[in-house]
Amino acid sequence: MPRIRRSRLALTALVTAALVGVGGAAVAVNAQPAIHTKTPRTAESITNIDVLRQQIANYYGDPLKTGEIGARSNYVKELRGIETRAARYLVHAKAHHGKKKAILLDVDDTTLATYNYEIDSNWDYDPASNGEFVTDQKFPAVPGMVKLVRLAKADGYKIFYLTGRGAAQEEATLGNLTQDGVGVDAHYPQPTDPDGAGPEDGLYTKPDLAAYPQYLKDRCGDDKCTTIEYKSATRKHIESLGYDIVANFGDQYSDLKGGAADRGFKLPNPSYYLP
Repeated sequence: MPRIRRSRLALTALVTAALVGVGGAAVAVNAQPAIHTKTPRTAESITNIDVLRQQIANYYGDPLKTGEIGARSNYVKELRGIETRAARYLVHAKAHHGKKKAILLDVDDTTLATYNYEIDSNWDYDPASNGEFVTDQKFPAVPGMVKLVRLAKADGYKIFYLTGRGAAQEEATLGNLTQDGVGVDAHYPQPTDPDGAGPEDGLYTKPDLAAYPQYLKDRCGDDKCTTIEYKSATRKHIESLGYDIVANFGDQYSDLKGGAADRGFKLPNPSYYLP
């Protein structure tokens, strides 16, 4: 998923103070950080940022920081356990209320791995440089996930993708996920056309506020949806079209909260947090 109001490794605790006048008096108003944590008492109780970056690289099986995920890395081992549990679940799961069974997957670090960008940017997210990685379709598949999604499709599941990437990035995202001969072709199954006609194609990217479909307007009114609102409202919309989202996959808890899925599977991501 893209970095929407992204909190980077807790490097930026966005705590600001504004002065507003109330009855002629100045009152300090403190904004609250997106990530709620305890405040350390000493520097020694905090993992040094450079040490933490190296630990993450080691976890991905890439101690020299080449941007390549190691096939025997602890990251891959952790993924394998999650994917095995998910595969067993999908074999036995049934759709409810006569609906068509489906799975729904986030994109960044759920289906496409962005570790190579983390190395390229030294974990310093920048929309412009990240946008180049998206447009050039540089992200490889998350290890093991193509096999899992293909097994689900072979078992009759419909496939949907839901990402916080903007609508302008939809074509490149679809090409990276599937196969279009540009950059990396991850070879995931094509998404399911949910209604067989119309503008929806089974890959849901986040539209600008002015272009919100009715189901997002109904959920968020005139305001921008939060990640949880956007994703849960889209899942409910998909289910309203006759699908039961049997399994929902994401690397952020905000991918999974809000209901409209029978079960969620959280994939590991030590690099960033999206509320």
